[in-house]
Amino acid sequence: MFNGLVVNPAYAGSRDALHLNGLFRAQWVGIDGAPVTQTLSMHLPSRNLKHGFGVTVVNDAISYLGQSWVSGDYAFRVPVGKTGKLCLGIRATGYNYRINWTKADLKNQSDNVPVTYGRNFFLPNAGAGIYYYSEKAYIGISVPHLLITSLDQNRPTIKLSDKSTDIPMFRRHYFAVAGYVFKLTEFVKMKPSFLFKYVYGVTPEVDINLNFYFVNKFGIGASYRSLDGIVGMAEFWATPQLRIGYAYDYPFTKLGGFTSGSHEIMLSFDFRYGENNVVSPRVF
Repeated sequence: MFNGLVVNPAYAGSRDALHLNGLFRAQWVGIDGAPVTQTLSMHLPSRNLKHGFGVTVVNDAISYLGQSWVSGDYAFRVPVGKTGKLCLGIRATGYNYRINWTKADLKNQSDNVPVTYGRNFFLPNAGAGIYYYSEKAYIGISVPHLLITSLDQNRPTIKLSDKSTDIPMFRRHYFAVAGYVFKLTEFVKMKPSFLFKYVYGVTPEVDINLNFYFVNKFGIGASYRSLDGIVGMAEFWATPQLRIGYAYDYPFTKLGGFTSGSHEIMLSFDFRYGENNVVSPRVF
């Protein structure tokens, strides 16, 4: 909802300005070792608006596991109709995956800790996506991580058809997004949208979102995440270029008895770019 570039490389340049976005997420507050994630991204179009370029840096930690990655994105943008653009994107990613066994809580001290999985190693990956947007609508499909890579250093190569569950690995993640902005009155807009997610071995998940925007200054909304929980969101444009966002979600699962929920904070800024001026705040 706050950063489309993370899930789709074809989003690069779609703000039609140099765009900076920072996110901080603390998940399942109250649970020791719960996930904490920081994201920083930047993307912009070329001066002729035919190309888009983006960079994303992510740091993620959960208990004794950690991963960081840097992604570089390129999008080729084709005008469609009066205001639309069809964008085809590709991505190159470098992963750093870490396991810190000193933080692990071993229930059985005689357990054979699987140190062969590595403590700190690098994994390359690649991705692709397609994205269409206009003044009022957007839709996209992406696979940001195309390569299936093993985390077992004793078995560094695997077959794409391998469905084993005893080999830790990064699998392909599939995403689909769509949304539309309705102008209800001169001062109120409504944006229904969804995000679909799928990865092998996990039940497909969908976020169904509904956001309202008032006088190009404030935004409030809510999401339902299937099999998981509900989310509340708020956005504020301090200027037409500077946006501040906050999201809170609470799980419906058994985790609800152990956590007070998850918090996410966002800051973004659209720079004026060439002859392109920000007239009103963009809501996607």
